[in-house]
Amino acid sequence: MQQTTQALELINYITNQKRYVSLEELCKYFDVSKRTIFYRIKLANNKLEANHLPKIKNIRGMGYWLDKDINNKFQTTKIQKLDIKNNKENRIKEIIWQLIIKDTPVSINRLVDCLEVSRNTIINDFKYIKEKYPFLNLTTSTNGHVLNCSEYNKRRFIYQALQDNDFINHKIASLNTSTINSAQLKFNFNNLEHQLQSKFTESARKRLLQLLNFISYRIVHNNIIENTSISDLTEVKPEFITAITNFLRQYNINQKSEIIFFSKLILCEQVKVINYINSEFQEKMLATTKLIINRYNQISGININSKNFILALSNHLYATYFRSKYSFTFSTPILKTIENKFPEMVKFVQLACNPLSKIIGKPIPIDEIALICLYFISYNGISDDISDFLAKTNDITESLNADVLLVCTSGVSSSTILYSNLHKRYPLIKFSKSLSINNLEKLIRIPNTAKLIITTAPINETKFDIPVIKVKSLMDQRDNYKVDKTLKKLFPQLSIDQNKSIKKLMEIIDQNAQIYNEEKLKNDLREYLYPYSSNEQSEKTKLRLLDILSSTNIEFLKHNSLNENICTLCSSLEQRKVITSDYKEDILNLIKQYGPYMLMSTNVFLAHAAPSSHTLKAGIQIGILKNSISIEVNGSISKIECIIVLSPGFHHEHDRALADLINIISDKNLFNKIINSRSKSQIYTLIRHYFNEN
Repeated sequence: MQQTTQALELINYITNQKRYVSLEELCKYFDVSKRTIFYRIKLANNKLEANHLPKIKNIRGMGYWLDKDINNKFQTTKIQKLDIKNNKENRIKEIIWQLIIKDTPVSINRLVDCLEVSRNTIINDFKYIKEKYPFLNLTTSTNGHVLNCSEYNKRRFIYQALQDNDFINHKIASLNTSTINSAQLKFNFNNLEHQLQSKFTESARKRLLQLLNFISYRIVHNNIIENTSISDLTEVKPEFITAITNFLRQYNINQKSEIIFFSKLILCEQVKVINYINSEFQEKMLATTKLIINRYNQISGININSKNFILALSNHLYATYFRSKYSFTFSTPILKTIENKFPEMVKFVQLACNPLSKIIGKPIPIDEIALICLYFISYNGISDDISDFLAKTNDITESLNADVLLVCTSGVSSSTILYSNLHKRYPLIKFSKSLSINNLEKLIRIPNTAKLIITTAPINETKFDIPVIKVKSLMDQRDNYKVDKTLKKLFPQLSIDQNKSIKKLMEIIDQNAQIYNEEKLKNDLREYLYPYSSNEQSEKTKLRLLDILSSTNIEFLKHNSLNENICTLCSSLEQRKVITSDYKEDILNLIKQYGPYMLMSTNVFLAHAAPSSHTLKAGIQIGILKNSISIEVNGSISKIECIIVLSPGFHHEHDRALADLINIISDKNLFNKIINSRSKSQIYTLIRHYFNEN
């Protein structure tokens, strides 16, 4: 019996990861030897074979994984209890769900019997809930544990949980909400969109309808939102509240507090088209978006000036603003991937978003920053300009000549990053714009050229006579493997050796045109046809802060003028042949055009311009002011105590160094010590010790 349980636990773990799992990871997770894991894999494969299901596969160099059939067939029937018992994430949600739904104390013994785990496991789970969800205020009563929080906070948890996985979705679906007809609900929601003159993404629409089912159930059981003020909705047009009120009354929801609460949910969701924001706030957000993009341009050295990009990001930032304002957390697994995979960009976007943070009146959560990063990742991911992609309409005829159809229901950021990653990796293959599931089904009935469907949404594969691959919008190693394998099978030209391809193209070009720089042409062709190879090479050239910093890069400044101090720091870099004299002019022209555009914090100014022929290599000069100087920024006075001139090099070699710098400035305790130091060597030692310890 124990061996069977161990085999099922192994199947459950690999299945839930939805990626390749290394042998080392399995050994560490189960705390056993490699030999034991090999034995359990054998037991697991015997169990799978007995159920006529595919075995665990071991892909050399990648790890272990299970076929999608395991999710569809085996997991739901054979290890459903194990999915809660051994999957901590689902177990936590099950415990909180019981505490919310029962509205009475839940004892440890009850949970032990229900979940088939030990008392220590439940006790540790309670500790975890208190740490991760403090707003639920989990407390102990004489009869067990209760959530001593408002109905508002309980629903905040449900909102967040609906984004993580399907667990809470299934729980809501199991509730008795017989008064709500699913088809009629969708029809009524379409009418609501029409009245609001707006259009939600498919994932937003789905989540809102799930939440309405949950809200209806709670109200029927006398769990009603209290003390919600309409003053929280000053950014919307008056007709917005009227439309929400009429919509909810169809489901016997008449309480003013509930109408305001659902209005907030609407505002927190992503929309493709938004027309319910008042003109004053709309202008404010558009100006803030332009400011964010301008700050990002100066930090990253990328020149984004696309009108469509500005409008798309501005549209997204409404949801960011309202979720941050109302403390509704947005969190999905892809956001952690972004934080881990693009740490420099997360820092840049976080710094660029300071103007939005000031409007909200509090810091923007890191997951929201990661979500905004999707836009900038997407822009960087396309070699020309993303504005063409963002400007595309929803006309399916544009996709009739595509080689590969893309389906993504999450929103413009997820859609764009999926497109940009594939477009850049396979430039000779024509990918469609992002299609909704409905439009995919319409398109497939019209004569088209598609050979493959790549989707981030679950779809019924039996409806299509071409292969379907399910991926994440930010594709991981397993997704890339599946897509690459299938594309090489469908498009044999992708399997041709790189050097042979370049050589053949060079021969064709040589026959028809005069080549002035053969080596440069080869490199340009290689960068266009095989961009991932060049990206990997460029990543190796990224420098850390300590790679470009020594005590000679630190000096004390005495001028009372921002421009004079910048000139002093630039002269030091020019003497070391890091920059030319023109780089100083680049920075001063930016200040003349935008004002003091780059405050990194309340007292630190970053003097920085885009890579050019004026930036010979990556370098830095840190200036500590003996006496602070005052500058005016957006109508308010800031006192500057530190000025930093940073040269990005010629190919953004400074990205990691700048991220390191942001980390130092964000550490208030450390940076206060730096500002108050009067020795270059002491400042350098503080910085070096910081990175050695971290």
